[in-house]
This record gives sequence, C-alpha cells and structure tokens, in this order.
Amino acid sequence: MPSFEIGSQRTPGPLVSIAQVKGHLRLLRAFHNLRVTVEECKDRRIPAFAAQMDRDSRWIWFITLAIDRFERWVESLRFVPLEKFIDKQFPPIDVWMVWHAYLLNPCWYEEDCERLLILQQLRLFNTFVVASINVGKLAKNQPSASQIATWHKQTGSFFDPFDAMEELTHKQMDCPRCRTRVFVPFVNDNGTGYSEQHFSALCPLPGCRLKITKGNLAVAKFVRDLTESEDKSENYMAGSLFFGNGKRDPRRAKAIKDQLIQSSQFCRKSPRSSDQRIARLDWEKEIKESIGYSWPLLKDAIAITLRDQPEATRTKILSAYEDDSPFSINLISAVLRQGIFTKRIDELGWLRPGTFREGDKLQLLEHALLRYHCFLDLAAASPNLMFVPTLDIDLIWHSHQLMGGRYGVDCDIYIGRRVDHPLATEEAILSAALDDTCRAWQSRFHVPYMQCGCLTPGENLFERLIRILRQYTGTRTRFRASLHPEHLPATHPSIHNAVLDPERRAFGSFGKPAHPQRDERDLVKLSRPLGVRKKRSKKTDPRLPPQLVGAFFLRR
Repeated sequence: MPSFEIGSQRTPGPLVSIAQVKGHLRLLRAFHNLRVTVEECKDRRIPAFAAQMDRDSRWIWFITLAIDRFERWVESLRFVPLEKFIDKQFPPIDVWMVWHAYLLNPCWYEEDCERLLILQQLRLFNTFVVASINVGKLAKNQPSASQIATWHKQTGSFFDPFDAMEELTHKQMDCPRCRTRVFVPFVNDNGTGYSEQHFSALCPLPGCRLKITKGNLAVAKFVRDLTESEDKSENYMAGSLFFGNGKRDPRRAKAIKDQLIQSSQFCRKSPRSSDQRIARLDWEKEIKESIGYSWPLLKDAIAITLRDQPEATRTKILSAYEDDSPFSINLISAVLRQGIFTKRIDELGWLRPGTFREGDKLQLLEHALLRYHCFLDLAAASPNLMFVPTLDIDLIWHSHQLMGGRYGVDCDIYIGRRVDHPLATEEAILSAALDDTCRAWQSRFHVPYMQCGCLTPGENLFERLIRILRQYTGTRTRFRASLHPEHLPATHPSIHNAVLDPERRAFGSFGKPAHPQRDERDLVKLSRPLGVRKKRSKKTDPRLPPQLVGAFFLRR
C-alpha cells in the first residue's frame, strides 16, 4: 500500500482508497440519473403543475422538497449501531443528495454539527458511519422493507421521493412575530410559494396578520441564535468558529457572540422575567421590533456592532442568516453547484458503469489519488494561500470529505488546520488562487498543474508551447509516471464554486478555455436569485392536505 508525503509527515497509506472513490462515483451516477429524471420529466408521478415548469425551475422545486425531507430525517434520527443504521435508517437518494452537498462544505458542516440541536444525532455518525458505509453500493441497491417502514414511521412520508411529491405540497413554519404555526404552499399561481423567487405569505392569526417573507424569517433565525441560552458551551453564531485559513477558534467565536449581546443594538433593555423561557421570548420580540422585522436593518446593525472584525468575518456570518433554514449554508445552492461538478465528471466518461473495473483505466484514479495527496502537501506547505483543485483532484477531495469527522482528523494531523471547500467564491479571488496554485505546483513538483490544453492564468501561447515541450523532456519530478491520455481533460480546474457576474457572457478572469466549457451558463444562473421562476399557465396552487385544513397553531 503506497504512502504519501504531506508536509513533514508521511501517511501510513492513502487517506482515500480506490474502492471509496469508486463508491463515490456510483453515488454521483445515481444523483445524475435522478436529476435527468426530474429535469426531463421522465417519471409520471411528477405533478402536472411541476411538469409545466421549465427544467431548471422543476429541479429547484425538487431540491426544495428534498431539503424539507432531509430536515425531517435529521430531526427523527436516533443513534443505533452501524449495521442497524444501514439496514433501517439509511435515507432515500434525494436526502442523500442533500447530505452529500452539506458534507462537501466541511467547515460549515462541522460547525453546524456542534451548534445545532437538530444535528446532534447526525453528529454521532460522522466519525465512523460515514467513513465506513459503501455509499455507492447503498445508493444503487433497492431499499429494504424495514428501511421503508422506518422512514415512514420517523418522517410520516413516503420513502420514494416521487411518491412523496403528492403529499409534500406545503412548508411548515412559524410566524416571525406571533410564532403561530403556518402552512404555506411550495408553489402557487401568483409566484409567491415557498420555493419561488418572490415568496410571501400572510399570518392567519387575526391579531397579527404579518406579511411573512424570507427576510423576516431570516431575522427570526438570527435572533433565535443570538438569544440561545448562554449556558451551552458550544453556543456561538454561525460562521464564527473557523478562520478563513481553516483554523478553529472557539474563543473568538464566543467573543463575537458576547460582542453582539452586549452591544446597544442587541442588549436586553427591558426587565428580565424570572422565567427563563419567557425572558428569552421577550428579548427576541424586543430585538425584532426594534428593527421592524427588517433584514436590511438587521444587516446594518450587525455591521455596526462587528465593525472591528474583518470584513470577511462579517460577510461569512451574514451569509448564514439569509433565509429561514436551520442550516447555515444555502443547501439549494450547494446541491446545484455539486450538480455542475457531477456533469463535468459525467462528460469525462467517469460515471459510465464499469469504466474503472480493471485495466489501464484504473491508472486514472491511481494518478488522481497521487495528485490529491500532492494537493494536500501543497496546502500544508502554504497555509496562507487558497488553492483551486482540478476536476480529478476535486473528485478525490470530495470522497475524502464524505468521511465526515475522519476528514477533519486527517486535516489536523497532516496539515494542522481544516482545508475548507468553500461553497461560493468570487471569480476574481478564484482566478488569483488558480494562478497561485499553478505556480506553487510547478515550483514544488516540477510538472504543470493543468495539462488539459487550457492556458494557465497569465500564460500566453508561446509560454504554453514551452511548457508543453518541457513536459515531455524528462524533467525530474516526484511523479513516477506520466498521466494517461484520457486523464488530461480531468486536469481542468474545478470551478463549480465560482460566483460570476450575471450581466456578462464570458469568463473575464479565467480567459477562454481551449475546449468547450459549459460551466459558464450554469454558474451565471447560480449567481442570480434562486427559486422557481417561470410563470405557469395552469392552476398550480396545491390544496392544503386534508389533515391541515383550517389548522394553524400558536406556539407558546
């Protein structure tokens, strides 16, 4: 079993096995097939109103339902031995798709698992369950009867996502003002459904009648986290635990929360009730009313309070509170961005069944594994730089991140910090980071980082010809073999996390690739507000399920 140098240390073997990468590829194939089925309306169980949507809107609607199902699943989880988890509690493919995208944002995921009560059971699985299961095989197999029965008992819905569509018509939420439980449609005729771009709903309580929006739901989410009991040892605001370089700092996180609580913007002003729960509710109401339930005013108040913190810290904290999801990242965006990556891997032919079963094609994964460990070595050698992976390296990196807690332990041992995999990065920053990556790789390993035929950042055509000439003249290198010809396209940069300017039609900082590049269209769409956008021509406002007709609940 080969070992690898990472920084000053040597691993006892590969941090990721070929078998795990193959399992991950099978999982990606299942996700890709699911997406095609939804986008192309290949399943007759897709409701008529969803069939009227354009393909992008239909996929966003489907992801929104999947996130709702993921939330139900993590709320219902109970810790069991590994065998029982796999046999009875392993989730459906749509829920796995959401969990997969969440795991591929390791710093956000780790922080949320510490902060959020809803994730405490899932947190127990992180160290050994995620690292042990053959995710590709499980995604391929048909669910067992006990798996289906357990899912229905825990979540109250069908296991199959297409069967569940008929009953998943409304989103449950609490009014930000009076805390009345409200059920709003995911999609309706006037474009104000929960999964749509212009969501709004009216609180049904006569004495309240607040117009509920994503903005005031975000306000309620922030205030809820801010006023969380001070007795909890791991109680801090989302986005405050990790520095930009991946260093974990609980002390700083606590100081940021204390700074917010003690500020004139958010401190408790009215007398405190002896009942702790009532005191907290009064404090929440006081803050929300002081800013008029306005998300823009709340952002201003946070910016003023944290003005001595780095801008990147303020931006990161604010990004966690832009919607009502209990989770700190936009899981719709996370799933969509992973979908872009999966399409690129599919275009390489790497998702085809049997591609890596045997023969020389196996070299592609072996060399990708070698390049990934070199990528980690680069990260260990340059802790203050951000590096951009190529498609092959990113595939192995994703496979490593799917190991949950083990990924964090490996990073601590060999690199001394978490190597984060950011959800979204501005194009200019990503372009500069790609330039740094190419230079550092060439300097350390004496071979080009990108061998896909594209110009590297800042390289002209003459320099490219010189680079290709040197590539084939036997320069000394730590790599033991040249790449398989079919591997070369996979050394294109993986930029599914790029945030592009939606007003332009070209990669400004990245230049024009030498081979067809379809990331651009998908990335520009992701840079616009997400949501079901196309107006439907037929009646689409789903009826409230019979058991919820006339029901709304006041939470006391």
